[in-house]
Amino acid sequence: MITPAQENERMLARILGIGEAEAAARLSQTVAITAADGEAAMFAAELKAQLEQTISIAEPGSACDLEVLIHASPVRKATQRVSINLQEGRVVIHSADAREEPAAVLHGVQRVIAACYAASVVLSRLIDGVAPASSPDPFVVDFDALGAAWRVLATPVRLADTALAGAGAVGNGFLHAARHLDISGTLMVLDPKVVGGGNPNRCLYFDTNDIGAPKAERLCAKAAVDFPHLALNPEAATFGDFVKRRGAVRRVIVAADSRQARRSIQNDLPLEVLDASTTGVAEVILHSHRQPTSHACLACIYRHIPDELVRQRAIAEGLGIALDDVLPGGLINAPIAARIAARHPELDETVLVGMAFESLYKQLCAEQTLLTAAGEQVLAPFAFVSNLAGALLALELARFESGQRFADGRNYLFTSPWSPPSPRMRRLRPRVADCRFCGNPAAQTAWQAVWPDWGRAA
Repeated sequence: MITPAQENERMLARILGIGEAEAAARLSQTVAITAADGEAAMFAAELKAQLEQTISIAEPGSACDLEVLIHASPVRKATQRVSINLQEGRVVIHSADAREEPAAVLHGVQRVIAACYAASVVLSRLIDGVAPASSPDPFVVDFDALGAAWRVLATPVRLADTALAGAGAVGNGFLHAARHLDISGTLMVLDPKVVGGGNPNRCLYFDTNDIGAPKAERLCAKAAVDFPHLALNPEAATFGDFVKRRGAVRRVIVAADSRQARRSIQNDLPLEVLDASTTGVAEVILHSHRQPTSHACLACIYRHIPDELVRQRAIAEGLGIALDDVLPGGLINAPIAARIAARHPELDETVLVGMAFESLYKQLCAEQTLLTAAGEQVLAPFAFVSNLAGALLALELARFESGQRFADGRNYLFTSPWSPPSPRMRRLRPRVADCRFCGNPAAQTAWQAVWPDWGRAA
């Protein structure tokens, strides 16, 4: 089984076009974080949590390849340094000397968001070519550009009839950031899968001891200490299975891992959708809406594209099963597990039952058991990319509760952890003319039957 370190090495090797041994050497470079007390120290702890999933943290007092200074003077022998200044409404990351002025106090969600961006700057300074483009100096994280004002984040959040669909990297990142909100009530956490060997490299609540355990159960058990007023109730189920058993859900927070899964969630008729996803190592997508809406729904954002069928064929061929077995999505059942084990005798047939096709395919690719149709390995993004997506999802929840999401009307955000946030990232996405949900009269009739008393919304 692939280890978290191996998954990072293979991701970097693919990005840079180098061997895994060289990638491992570059990731073995060390970072030290030197911070003043108070807010600077809390930011340092968050940055360390984001970085140590990917890069090595230097031992206390030792020399390092890069020293991060947060309102503090250098104390290490270092090849290079990066300074971080925590200012009112923004965080500035630059190569000049750190300022001795006191750090501004950040909201916890602001701290997580800025630390994810700071992690990308640190990694790009250490490893040439890892970022899609060179990062500016200074690199400014402007919270207003993201709509992450303190007054929005301070809004009380009272959850009821709400489900988190997906307990993987983005789901972990969502709860890691949401613990800083004034949040209470009940949250259902849904995921039918178990923790895989590569998950601990980007899931802040998981470690290697969780491998093989149900994702939803482990996430709820480990995150519960951070939520004294929020009940986290796990269930090993997809959102669709949960809705079939329990009935319609008012709000779903989507952290699923495929376009197909997201479209399926839209067809399960939630009233409100908050969604975040990553596109490889480079980008984060955020979307939200409340039905009925004349703008984009989840199926509009993740409309079917021809490449999806190519992907399904690659999965079917790689696992040694029929395309029709994969197309419905969902999980591997006992008969299909037997056919896969016949093709891959190194796999335990009993363990395969209940796994997602996509998850098993990624695992085999990462372990170099097979490649994609294009000859590439399928690997996960670095931790701070997934955690940024989760943190922005927590921000969107606060925007919903404060009314800011509907005040500005913008339902879509497309950003990169490698570039400073800009106000232009948020925009209004219109409905897609041939959307299989919005343009389906039967779906609209079903929605009206489920939510007959709900009025017109943005």
